[in-house]
Amino acid sequence: MKKQYLVILIFFLTIPAALQSREFLNTVVHLNFGGMYTFSTKGDILDSENDEIKSKIADSSNVSHYETAYCATLDIVPTSPFILGMEEHAIKFGVRGSYRLHYLQQRVTAGTEIGDQVMDYRSWMIGPVVHYAPFIEPSDLNEDYTASGGFTFYALYGRINGNLTAFPSVRESGAAVGDYSTKVTGYKIDVGVGAEIALCSLNVGVNVYYSYINLNMKDEIYSDLGKNGYLKEGCLEIYVGIPIESFIEPLIPKF
Repeated sequence: MKKQYLVILIFFLTIPAALQSREFLNTVVHLNFGGMYTFSTKGDILDSENDEIKSKIADSSNVSHYETAYCATLDIVPTSPFILGMEEHAIKFGVRGSYRLHYLQQRVTAGTEIGDQVMDYRSWMIGPVVHYAPFIEPSDLNEDYTASGGFTFYALYGRINGNLTAFPSVRESGAAVGDYSTKVTGYKIDVGVGAEIALCSLNVGVNVYYSYINLNMKDEIYSDLGKNGYLKEGCLEIYVGIPIESFIEPLIPKF
């Protein structure tokens, strides 16, 4: 039932409805807060985790890994809209910055469910963003055209740092493990697409993106990997945004 509600929510969010409320097309600064959940999480450190679970927990019938995150993103889109086609749609270019708190979890079914956190880390990222409004209409405000919904396309690069606490399910089962805790650093790349609509004084949206994370471990935890590893993730992020240019617009140049 929860999955059905999520599908319905995504369906409505990805339709840029012509709601007479706040602006999507002419908003210069978007400050967004949201949450992320991975629908696919792969990587060599998880392969090593799975191998350790299979060798130490004989009755493990199901192993899963997933990541959640709390997110804050800031879009600055100072360019005037470029009107495309027969004045039917428009596009703008800008910069996106993001800060996230990430939590990678492990769950193992072995009679009962066991598991805990594998890694927690922080990411700082920046990169280009494109705001695209597929439907525009004449505006009765200061701008020539208006649109209250649209899509975003972006690519971000940044750094991460945090803590790895490996083999949580094996440790909870009582089996012996060697060193399992270390600091991690590295870089992260996100490439994604989003959809956003304006509701009353807020913007509501969803992002779907691919994430690649390169990890450098201070200490060698996984004997088959050395001090390097990676994660590949498919991510779903839902957010609520605040158009804040009414407070700082005098300080932002338009081109």
